[in-house]
Amino acid sequence: MSNITLHWKLSHIPEQAVKKHCKMCGKLSIFTDTNVRRHNANGKSIYRFAIYKCEKNHTWNKKLAIYKTFSEHVAEIGEQNDESSIMSNIPITSLAELGVKVIHIVLDDVAGKHRIDKVLANQIEDWSRSQIVEKIEKGTILLNEQVIKPSSRLSKGERISIFI
Repeated sequence: MSNITLHWKLSHIPEQAVKKHCKMCGKLSIFTDTNVRRHNANGKSIYRFAIYKCEKNHTWNKKLAIYKTFSEHVAEIGEQNDESSIMSNIPITSLAELGVKVIHIVLDDVAGKHRIDKVLANQIEDWSRSQIVEKIEKGTILLNEQVIKPSSRLSKGERISIFI
């Protein structure tokens, strides 16, 4: 077995839990949304954050929105898109041990804006986002058989190829 093909549907559903590296724990941890929101301001902009906590109560603030102060909090700047998805995690090391050389991911449906590096960082257990960015730049991760930028947006019908 040298190739496998997965079919994904990317959605725009807010996440309740995020798998992310905790700087305090020094490992990959699951952060859950506490449903607490906070706002910071610097004179020109107001930032809205969601507070997430890991198992050991270490916090991480997820930026939800940026508002201009003169706009009375109506016009939003930046992106509010969550990189959540309806798909399973990819255990790269386990697949490599089984002899898989290439993983093809077909995007059956894409709702919202999703960057390839962020989506893959959420779904690949064994690689960090910086490793994924490096592999995209080297051409070992392709989108529609082409080398692309790590910030490239994903669309319905596209195909991601990951060479292990």
